[in-house]
This record gives sequence, C-alpha cells and structure tokens, in this order.
Amino acid sequence: MADVALRGVSKSYGNVDVIHDVSLDVEQGEFVVFVGPSGCGKSTLLRMIAGLEEVTQGDVLIGGARVNDTAARDRGVAMVFQNYALYPHMSVRENMAFGLRNIGTPRTEIDSRIAKAAEILQLDSYLDRKPRAMSGGQRQRVAIGRAIVREPDVFLFDEPLSNLDAALRVQMRTEIARIHHRLGATMIYVTHDQTEAMTMADRIVVLRAGVIEQVGAPLDLYERPANLFVAGFLGSPKMNFLPGRITAAQGPEVQVEVAGGVRLPARVRPGSAAAGDTVTLGLRPEMLQVHPDGPLRGHVDVVEQLGHVQLVYATLPDRTAIVAELRDRRPPAVGTDIPLAPGPGLRHVFDAQGLAITLPEEVPA
Repeated sequence: MADVALRGVSKSYGNVDVIHDVSLDVEQGEFVVFVGPSGCGKSTLLRMIAGLEEVTQGDVLIGGARVNDTAARDRGVAMVFQNYALYPHMSVRENMAFGLRNIGTPRTEIDSRIAKAAEILQLDSYLDRKPRAMSGGQRQRVAIGRAIVREPDVFLFDEPLSNLDAALRVQMRTEIARIHHRLGATMIYVTHDQTEAMTMADRIVVLRAGVIEQVGAPLDLYERPANLFVAGFLGSPKMNFLPGRITAAQGPEVQVEVAGGVRLPARVRPGSAAAGDTVTLGLRPEMLQVHPDGPLRGHVDVVEQLGHVQLVYATLPDRTAIVAELRDRRPPAVGTDIPLAPGPGLRHVFDAQGLAITLPEEVPA
C-alpha cells in the first residue's frame, strides 16, 4: 500500500477552472472520502489521481513518486466505477481474471488471487455465474473483486453505490468498510452522499466548487464545522440556521437574538464577536425539544414518522424553517404551534461571512 499526496493541483478545461490549487495528504492505509454536491470536482480530482485526467498544474504523488506523466495502468491504482463495467459474456471468474491475463500473470497466481478475493467478498459460490444472473450488490462486489486481485497500492472508488437501492447501499457500505479493515488498504472514495462519508471514512474531504472547504474525521466535521456550508452539508436532517444578532458579549459569553426577539446564550471565541454583529445561530435537529417553557414558537408544517424518531418541520414567526428530531410516540399535530427549547448540545455561531466562531472547547468530547 502507498500514501497519496496532492500538491497545488489544479484542473482547467480551456478557460473553465474546475479544481483550484488543491493540496492534500492521504496516509498509507487510510480511508478518505471526497464528498460534496454534484459538480464540485470530486470525481475530477479522483480521476487525476487515477491518471484518467491530466493535471493542469501541480503534482500528484503516489508512494512519494511524482506520477503526473505516468500512464494510468502503471500508477499502482485500481478504480471501481459507478457502473459495474463487467463483461456480460464472461463469468465472474473470467471477469476477475481478465486484467491479470492481459499483463501475463501466471495462471496459478491468477487462481490464487481470485480465490482470496472471492473469499473476502463471499463470492465463492458465484465464480461460474454470468453477471446477468446476479443482483446489483453482487455485481458491485465482483467489480471490487476485480480491483482486489490486482493488489494495487491504492483503491479508488467513484460513487460505486449510486445505482443500488437503499437496502443494498447500506449493505455495501458495510462490505467496503469490512474490506478496508481486512486489507488495511489505502482507499479514496467519492460520493455525494454525506451518510456514506460519515459512516465509512477515517477522514472526510468536503469540496465545493473545486476548493477544499474542510478536512477532518467525521465527528470532528460534524461537531466542529468550519463554516455554514460544511455545517449544512453534514448531517441529516441538516443543521437549523437561525438569522440573529448579538445583543451582548462578555468574553466568550454572548446573547444571540433570533426570531421573535428570543435571546439564546452561546459561547464564541473571545474577540470574535461584539454587540450588534449579525450572526447565524446553528442548532442541530436532535438538540431541539418540545418543552412548555421553550422560547422558540414553531408552527408545525409536516411530521415525518420514522419509527424510532419523528422529524417535525416547523416555521418560526419570522418564517425561518426549522426541523426538530423528536423521540415521542405522540408527536405534535400538523397545524399546531409548539414551544421548542434547545437542549444539551453545542450552539454553533457563524459570523457575517459564514465562518464558524464557536468556542471549540464547548464541543462534546
């Protein structure tokens, strides 16, 4: 296995810049996920690592060696695509062996590698089947197996679960995480699904418009978002954002006035805010509770019943939409007004530029 490094990498198509001066280090054996909305450049960045896209500026290093001018087949990477790209007329065994045969790998070595990959992926009983006789999840496992038998230095995944239904996506997330732990492989995974990123990654790279917004462990990004974009992108349902104004500030202690003149205490980095500043207060849905003395009054628009939780979508007096994640067998009725109170948890504060000014020490360990 090998590490991967990007040094000031940029990509342009004519006059259109799609990746802007990206630098990143992926450690050997690490599972890193590129996440962001459609069109943010995450797949382009992955394809530059794979050698399927040329680098306009900067350097790509794999195992410490610069590979900008190295052909894709010689970079020591294996890529799993969104579509399975299996040969329909070949069996699972033949699909997995195809690439190895093309580079002259001895038959005994091919058989050994296929047997190992089939055991890891639980495909032993499917080796003689054709792809058409397999489910979507099984086909994706074959595509992963084709990558495993190459014994690459780095595995690259480009939205491999996008074509699967919800149940299979959950199953395959678990499968890929299990493979990573078993192989100890360096893996870089692209997705637009923040749930995949949160559940699979050692570290997440959040991209927007070709720029890295933040890099960190899943819980660090969830609890310490650097800005409004990251705060709103990670989390389902996403964080509630309440426009506000600081009415009092003393050291890290501030009072934030939000909808209807409600004032809520929060803590910010000393010197980062003053009375009169316009800010945004961020509250995660799971920290909101229905409470008789709750200062926030919400008009219930929709209730989603998910069994273990209920998502209550409400509107505050200033027309700000808000979502509360409740655990109550008798959720409020649509059309009623409910009192909401922020319970235990961090009250995120963002300045007028959308940057987090929350006091980091207040984040739960």
